[in-house]
Amino acid sequence: MNLLTIEHLTKSYTERLLFDDTSFSINEGEKIGLIGINGTGKSTLLRIVAGLEEPDEGTVAKGRNLDIRFLSQNPRFEAGETILESIIRENEGHEHVWDLESQAKNMLTRLGFTEFDTKVDTLSGGQRKRVALVSVLLSTADLLVLDEPTNHLDSSMADWLEDYLRRFKGALLMVTHDRYFLDSVTNRIVELDKGKLYSYQENYEGYLKLKADRLDMEQATERKRQSILRIELQWMQRGARARSTKQKAHIERYETLRDQKAPEFDKTWNWILLRAALDVPPLSWREYRRPLVIRFS
Repeated sequence: MNLLTIEHLTKSYTERLLFDDTSFSINEGEKIGLIGINGTGKSTLLRIVAGLEEPDEGTVAKGRNLDIRFLSQNPRFEAGETILESIIRENEGHEHVWDLESQAKNMLTRLGFTEFDTKVDTLSGGQRKRVALVSVLLSTADLLVLDEPTNHLDSSMADWLEDYLRRFKGALLMVTHDRYFLDSVTNRIVELDKGKLYSYQENYEGYLKLKADRLDMEQATERKRQSILRIELQWMQRGARARSTKQKAHIERYETLRDQKAPEFDKTWNWILLRAALDVPPLSWREYRRPLVIRFS
């Protein structure tokens, strides 16, 4: 069942176009990883899905009574609240409210908290993010929208969250730079690239293979365009004249080929292809936190 559909999405900040007449949807039970290079608009898309921001153009259609909970990169809290008070207030409509405090304490302990009456105002940024994560996970939402949920988690915390989200029955849309986490949790990858959204019904490893195929096709198309363009250029240089309808059409085809833009590839993707070419295994949890060094003999 479809939960949410965005059509003809267009959004700009100042003169920068983030989304260019693109579309996106989320279905029941899907666990989607949203990827793209920094600054392309991933967090903006999450906020649009969560209903916290409006597109410049396009429509956002949500299922009736769809309950969405959003984890932002920098969550905000009510002044003076304790950790536990904040979580309980945010989940007052919880269907098992009688057991909410016990569940909250269990999750907080998993994420490194032992003093539940600590004032939220005194917490560090990373601690505040973990408290907000617990609040979102305890909700009975149909769709969780998580912006960098693995930030500020150590290895054991991330393992626990990974297992929790794999077992989560609702839908999930998240942004994370932890590719191992993506590969383990998601069943669909959506890539934001130059204003367009590309969907792959795969986890991260499957996405890499399909993305490589798509780039191969784009490169093959570009090589063919360049080859035809060289032939057409030779024809033009021999002194083509637009004396007939046929010659005019020939010149227009040349100009169309000439003006087409070649595909662009970002440095991050080149780095991923290099790993694949060298048969480097998938990154482990700890490898994500140190640079890859490749030595050529």
